[in-house]
Amino acid sequence: MCDATTAAAPERHGERDAAGTGRRDDAPAAAATAAPRPTPNDHPADGPDDCPEVDRVTTIESPVYDAATARPGAGPAAAQTAWRALRRVVGAVVHVLWPVAAVYLLWAAWVEGADLPPAVAPHPDDVLRYIADNPGSYFADAAATIWIVVCGLTLGAVAGVVLASASWFSPLLRSAISGPALITQCLPVVTMVPVIARVFGYNQRTVVLIAALIAFFPVLVFVSAGMAATPPGSADVFRVFGARRWQRFRYLAVPSAIPRLLVAMRISVVAAVVGAMLAQWIMGTSGLGYRLAVAQASFRSSEAWGASVVAIAVGVLLFGIASSLSRLAQRRFD
Repeated sequence: MCDATTAAAPERHGERDAAGTGRRDDAPAAAATAAPRPTPNDHPADGPDDCPEVDRVTTIESPVYDAATARPGAGPAAAQTAWRALRRVVGAVVHVLWPVAAVYLLWAAWVEGADLPPAVAPHPDDVLRYIADNPGSYFADAAATIWIVVCGLTLGAVAGVVLASASWFSPLLRSAISGPALITQCLPVVTMVPVIARVFGYNQRTVVLIAALIAFFPVLVFVSAGMAATPPGSADVFRVFGARRWQRFRYLAVPSAIPRLLVAMRISVVAAVVGAMLAQWIMGTSGLGYRLAVAQASFRSSEAWGASVVAIAVGVLLFGIASSLSRLAQRRFD
């Protein structure tokens, strides 16, 4: 219903104008006396057409809160995010399982097609059954081998980083280090194991040293290349601001070398597993290599092939961990 004060608004407006200017404004007053003032009875309650302004105000509806649409993540964007996450999970599972399935099928087809005796090459089902029947012993040998690999990889990485840092500070040391480091990689590990064992003894320290000897050379090469591969012009900027050599090493060379270091660790970890097993096989210490040697000497082919399968699983596991660390470092430092 339209109130009578709405029609009387022009009169009040005219009075305010007259009061504000100090002059009497008779036009609004004359218009107000000429037209009769409406009464509440002239506007029935059920006649909204007589006052459209009031009708527009009173017919505005308050927004309705819908919990389904207001919930965070609801809508097509959430569905696309869930679909991408599902694709990543499925892709990771397929990426891991298809090599395993391919190796199993090829192994089974080779054994059955060539009609090989179990003493030469057992069926993969027999090998997997033997591992399932002896999980504790395989786990202990795998843990011993992983410990040797981790220790050797750490020692080799430290040696490679120290030698690369010395090469960065001194070109003379770079020439003195590169030659002997290359010679150590040209010699077969099989021929080096007995010599190193005679010097350091037939114990776990020698196995760790052999794994470190295999791991340090890729670290040396990649870290040296990373320290030299600084952003273009960055070394000149450091020189202009008067940075010392150790400051350029700490704030420029080291951050550039960290991603290369983890790439070298990813390359070296599988070779370190092979080197550690070879040293255990030759020296007769504990681990997967020693178990492989004992099983072969005892003609237990399922046990020997089981040790090989577990060694492959250990190598894949360590390679996956090193790859994850490498990706994190690349996102952080690149």
